[in-house]
Amino acid sequence: MNSKLKNGYQSEELFILECLKNDIPISKPIYNIEPYDFIVEVDNKFYSVQVKKSWKDKKGLNIVCLKSSYPRSNKTNIVSKNLRVDFIAVITDDKEWYIIPREQIKHIKSNIAVSQKGNYKKYLYNFKFYK
Repeated sequence: MNSKLKNGYQSEELFILECLKNDIPISKPIYNIEPYDFIVEVDNKFYSVQVKKSWKDKKGLNIVCLKSSYPRSNKTNIVSKNLRVDFIAVITDDKEWYIIPREQIKHIKSNIAVSQKGNYKKYLYNFKFYK
């Protein structure tokens, strides 16, 4: 199994664990054709979530690619442009979670950097799914 796909599966499993720790009901689509990985229920509202794993660049920044590809097809999805995704959940190498509303990244087509000091710091451990 390629490492990119393996990282994706591991990140999704860790997201399930975090939701369970935070008493958040979570569902996964049966087929791997949706632009999101999970549906969560928070305060009687349902949100779609795309899980992403960041990587460290040469400067030590946590970089997140906003493009997704489907393993069994040639389709590519730009998460920030997809209206069917409400949040992206990013896990860093330091096991920090950033739960970012799609509205905050809707104008970005490629990569973002997440950190405790950057633009997305207010979404660190945002398991209340605040927009």
